[in-house]
Formats: sequence, structure tokens, C-alpha cells
Amino acid sequence: MGIMGDINQIGIVTPDIERTMEEFKKVGLDGWSEVYVNTPDKFEDMVADGEPREYASKCASNFDLNVEIELIEPLDDNSDYAAFLKRNGGKAGVHHLRVDFDDMDDVKATGKKMLLAGVPAGSGMAYEYYDFTDELGLVLEYFPVDRD
Repeated sequence: MGIMGDINQIGIVTPDIERTMEEFKKVGLDGWSEVYVNTPDKFEDMVADGEPREYASKCASNFDLNVEIELIEPLDDNSDYAAFLKRNGGKAGVHHLRVDFDDMDDVKATGKKMLLAGVPAGSGMAYEYYDFTDELGLVLEYFPVDRD
């Protein structure tokens, strides 16, 4: 499988999560989770743009398809989610794919920049995002990454 196996999530960054959910409902994707707010107090070891930095966002998920659709609205300018919106002219778009992987050492050996990371408080399992935009046009997310 290597550094990219099965795709289990498509992450879409949006400037307005509620509006984007409504637009998806119009095309038949209506089983959305509640919108939840991710604030730094809910995470440990947050990284943004390769450096320790806190950030916040709103998120909602839909599992009606064969892959999770995740919507993310940045709540500050501290993350790659916010940078993506700026690069994309303020419009919603696909930011990342969360993929299965064999070995995190293989991912890190690519030398790609870690854009985002964090550990949901108390879980011990991290998420890590790496910049594959030059090659793939998007970011790859790896979760769960065992931090032990």
C-alpha cells in the first residue's frame, strides 16, 4: 500500500459550513452530523505550517456515501485550512484526502512538509497532514497515527 492506500475521507474546506451543508443537501447528501467546534483546548500537540501553533475550526461529517465527506470552516488564520481558502479565492474546495498507509516512516521519508497535526485530548492517536499539492493538487491526511 505504501504512503497512500484506501481513501476514507474527502476533506472540503469552506468559508461557510452551514451554507455548504445546505448546498450538499440540495444534491441529495443530507445525513450531516452536528457542526462541532474544534478549539485548542480539545487537542494536544497542535502543529500548523510545520510549527507548534494552535488553531480552531468548525467541522461536520457525512457518512452516507462509501467515503466520509468532512466539511471544515477555519475560525482563525492559523491553519492551512485558512491558507487554502486564501489560495482558492475564498471558495470552498477539496483540501485533503485521508488515506490508509502502511508505515508512517515511509510518509516522513518523502520529506514533505507537515502542514497540520494534533492529538484529540486524551486519545494518544494523532492526525498528520502532509503537503502533496505540487504533485497531487491536494494534501494527504494520515489518521490514526500512534504517538507512542
